[in-house]
Amino acid sequence: MINQYFEKIFSDLEEIEKRLSSGSSQQEIEQLTEELLRLRRQMDHLVNYWLKFEEKVNTLQLNYNLNIPEELFDMIPEGLLEKLDLCDEDFGMEKEEKMQTSPPANTNTITRNTLQNMDEHIFMTLDNLETTRSFRRGIGYFDLSMMKEAVEEFNKVIEREPDFMAGHFYLGLAYGEMGRYEKALKEFNLILAINHNQKFRAVVHNCRGNVFAEQERYEEALKEFKKALELDNEFYDVYFNLGATCYNMNKFEESIEYFKEALKYFDNDWEILYYLGKSFGNLGCLKEAIHYVEKAVRLNGGLTAIHLELGVLYELMGEKNKAKKHYAKVKGQ
Repeated sequence: MINQYFEKIFSDLEEIEKRLSSGSSQQEIEQLTEELLRLRRQMDHLVNYWLKFEEKVNTLQLNYNLNIPEELFDMIPEGLLEKLDLCDEDFGMEKEEKMQTSPPANTNTITRNTLQNMDEHIFMTLDNLETTRSFRRGIGYFDLSMMKEAVEEFNKVIEREPDFMAGHFYLGLAYGEMGRYEKALKEFNLILAINHNQKFRAVVHNCRGNVFAEQERYEEALKEFKKALELDNEFYDVYFNLGATCYNMNKFEESIEYFKEALKYFDNDWEILYYLGKSFGNLGCLKEAIHYVEKAVRLNGGLTAIHLELGVLYELMGEKNKAKKHYAKVKGQ
């Protein structure tokens, strides 16, 4: 029964996305926004029940000395701690170690395959039950994009366990999502100062690069992304960030090289194909641009920006009929 309830919610979300992508009128957009708010209120209501449940379980465990294993892995957003390589025993304990005109640095690069190398003992380093609960709640809030609440919980974690690196890492991510960039950098810098796990450091440098890119500090972002790749040459996601940063710096030849490298590992990624095409377009290489943007539209045909780009490219090539076809898609026809 509960599975059907959630399936209905996500089915409604997909329907809203479908209607938005088909070119809705202003009135329809307002109606769909109200529908989204209704779904959000439903989920918030469920979160409140979940928190009450957690508090009750916590009280029972403390009062009756129950041995209830923590199921943290069920709460962690899939792919969120990608390259931490927690098989390294010093992790966490060592004290020495959107569619835009320009592509954003991929703030989700840590979400593609992050948990692959995770080891359960990272969570077992938390001896205090309430600290563990705060960490769980923080991850839950983070997954629901409730960053203010997530920050409050992660702050509780690092106040009690200042050497717990995962707490600082998540806190930095949450601050970054909130646009509180200096605070995010402070957490990431702390990790780099005391943790020597190379794969973890690569992820942190990538996160620092994302923060700099969000502030349009592209030279600094480029250095961070290159450092991430230097520390972990299998951190393939970084190639997109390098390409995006070069694109935003109008270094289109370099962006093409990085996007092509990213394409070797993510050959069905419409976003890589789209910006690779745009990079060629900015250099006046129209045939190459159309080749890649056409591939992107086959993977994500509902995005009007891709059709608009193809319309412009075909018009520049003098192929008016093909241009009209894509302009019609932009108008929802």
